[in-house]
Amino acid sequence: MDCSMTSSILSANYNTILFEFGAILVMSKLLHALLRKVYQPRVFSDLLLGIVLAQFRVLSLTNAINLVFGKIGGFVFAPYLFALGVEMDPGTLLDAPTADAVVAYAGILSTSVLVTFFHMPLMKATSGVVHERSLRSFLGLAAVLSNTASPVLTRLTTDLKIAKTAVGRLAVGAGLASDMVTTMLIAVGSMIWRDAGADSDATAGTGADSSSSSPVFLMQPVLTAAVLVVVIVSAFVSRAMAEWVGGRNPEGRRMRGFDLSLVAAAAAALCWLSSALRLDVNMAAFLVGLAFPSEGRVSRLLVSKINFVLSSFVLPLYVSHVCLSLRQTTDDIEVAGLVRTEGFRAFVMELPFPWWKVFFVTAMGTLGKLSGCAAAGLLWGLGWLEALALGMLLNVKGYFHIYCAQAAFDAGIITDKSFMAIIFMVAVNVAVTPMVGMGIASWARRSVQWRLMGLQHHDPSTELRLVAGLHGPQDVPTLAHLMEALRWGGGGGELAVYAVDMVQMTDQTAAAIVRGGGFDGVTVVDEEVSEMRKLIGEALDAYQAEAGEGVKVRRLLALSSFPDMHSDICICAEDAMAALVLLPFHKAQRPDGAMDTGHPGFRLVNQKVLQLAPCSVGVVVDRGLGQHARRQQAVPVPVVVVFIGGADDREALTLAALMSRHQGVRMTALRVVQNAAAQARSRARTSLFETKASAKVAAAAGSALGQEEAQMQVDDKFFAEFYRKHVAGSGRPQQGGGGGGGNGMGYLEKHVADGAELVAVLRALQGDYRLFVVGRGRDRSSVLTEGLDEWAECLELGPVGDILASSDFSATASVLIVQQYDAKKHYKVIDEEFMPL
Repeated sequence: MDCSMTSSILSANYNTILFEFGAILVMSKLLHALLRKVYQPRVFSDLLLGIVLAQFRVLSLTNAINLVFGKIGGFVFAPYLFALGVEMDPGTLLDAPTADAVVAYAGILSTSVLVTFFHMPLMKATSGVVHERSLRSFLGLAAVLSNTASPVLTRLTTDLKIAKTAVGRLAVGAGLASDMVTTMLIAVGSMIWRDAGADSDATAGTGADSSSSSPVFLMQPVLTAAVLVVVIVSAFVSRAMAEWVGGRNPEGRRMRGFDLSLVAAAAAALCWLSSALRLDVNMAAFLVGLAFPSEGRVSRLLVSKINFVLSSFVLPLYVSHVCLSLRQTTDDIEVAGLVRTEGFRAFVMELPFPWWKVFFVTAMGTLGKLSGCAAAGLLWGLGWLEALALGMLLNVKGYFHIYCAQAAFDAGIITDKSFMAIIFMVAVNVAVTPMVGMGIASWARRSVQWRLMGLQHHDPSTELRLVAGLHGPQDVPTLAHLMEALRWGGGGGELAVYAVDMVQMTDQTAAAIVRGGGFDGVTVVDEEVSEMRKLIGEALDAYQAEAGEGVKVRRLLALSSFPDMHSDICICAEDAMAALVLLPFHKAQRPDGAMDTGHPGFRLVNQKVLQLAPCSVGVVVDRGLGQHARRQQAVPVPVVVVFIGGADDREALTLAALMSRHQGVRMTALRVVQNAAAQARSRARTSLFETKASAKVAAAAGSALGQEEAQMQVDDKFFAEFYRKHVAGSGRPQQGGGGGGGNGMGYLEKHVADGAELVAVLRALQGDYRLFVVGRGRDRSSVLTEGLDEWAECLELGPVGDILASSDFSATASVLIVQQYDAKKHYKVIDEEFMPL
């Protein structure tokens, strides 16, 4: 089919082509939305869709997609390899080998040895995997099987919440090193054997020896040297352009699209120049990308933009094209001017499927990676299970392997059956690897020695550990003030803060995931997210510098969709053995003092953390507490803790006792008790249950009332001890709530009859205090709060917390709602009597 006929067909059917392409993209996105719930990466969704479309002919897509990709298929994968090269730093190859590099090299070496051992059955022309018997095919297969799809692995460790584990961090680093080395080997091989197919055809036709007389062979060293010169020039040009663009777009200002387009155009020109030297354009793109600086704002933004377009539009269509290329219809053959017997790829999907090849290729790649990576992991101190899991993670395949399979098929290196086998091998490999990661996560969770975590169970003589969730830099001042107030409750003022940046996983942020440093295995290079994290880091650095050596701040990243973000926070709290998790309220204060409508995603995160956290939790409703404390540093901040009863209120008292030891806090304890009318109503309610309920219901009611009485006794005993330690000896007035600052605590006691009087008492105090501390009140059963939850807007805060957080309560008083960790959830018992403590 000539170019004019192809162009006329495309022009006549562009509406159909756009519809069919849109259908593929929509189906791919919907399928990925379903499969991501079981942690399947995007490449598996694209492969599954392509196989289904090719096998069952769901749409008549073969003509359209093959016509389009027939014109652009030669360079459609170049942007992917360019972005992959930009993410890598070839300078690490010259450094002393790290643990990541040793594991990567061991996996490459072991897989290559295994391919060498089985080269005879692999090279059989009729039944083997490789169609062409040559050094090119042998080295190419070894490099492809040794390759790790580092973009897929990075996203997979993020979704499975194992990027912060030792195995996850080692896997991400080793995967990037393995990907870089093997792709570089393939690129070098493409330079050496750039005209192997043409040479072999010419030699077969003439019978001459091409090793000595072929002009192409004589020109190979010259062309290779020219390509290397282009790569070196690319390094200088890219760095000069990055500096120039960075100077025109300083930090904090949005990058100009025209400047970024200039960088992309320069990269495309360098790739074209390399391809003009008879190098494959895709491999040229990788080498040019490798020459680009891996660090810097320009490189980060360029990679995130390219990956977003690729993952959203190009790669789903490309994978469907690869799968549909195995399903050539009779019409396609007739349009191409062939008869059915001449259609080499006519009915590939209907041939007997080579399951033994799928098994052989999968087993060879898996065993090669397992043996080498596991051995290196054991040498670096990993356990047997961790080492095996590391090998399985580094065996993950991806889009690059699909590209290599198609390129090898088009070059005649592998057979049509082998092409199908490799496609199915990639699909099986990608589907199985998340299960391995889930096993790592569950095994790591079981191996952690569990202990009671909460403020009441915290040893005052030891370091206090907190996890602070952050939506943005606006949350830092208030949370920093609370952390500073809590640190002096014991342990000589030593505080360890795990600051978690809460970032939503979207298609745009997913395209910007790269290897991270420090405790995080991955990070996000999206410009908006990077700017937010930079501002958060500056605010935390300022707090740490002001607090002194007693405060240690560790930055972490919770990169997830909102339904799964709670897992990152809970895992962090469990790994850090934190006593308290502090989370910002999902609503923020508007300039007029009222609260906005809030973010439903962050509300879902708070709800799930309150339900599943392995320690105590505090939700902070910020109304300018941090700014007020900074403006008036010489004046102690007035804080009141409200005690009605229950485990959560007892935890709130414990937190207040820690804060009261800070010189910048003036603490008052408010105890709300029932007056005579409330006590009479409580007795009437009890007698009503006893008279009207059946025997079974009466027994249940009696048990509930017995638990309520036991809870009241615990409350009275706890508050009496609290009063003796922190109120009686403080020297503060006991009924006025005023008095001097420092380490003392005031005391207020209010007798109320019902919820309305309780709300009135709280409203009367809102102008006197800048912070209210209150328990969530899950297990509280009191007539004082009866009926308040019927009008609650945010039930997760409890009846009293919801009132304090409402817009019409106050414009200046912040709120801290505290929930005590329920140890019965961990041991799955119904009563504390059966706790193994």
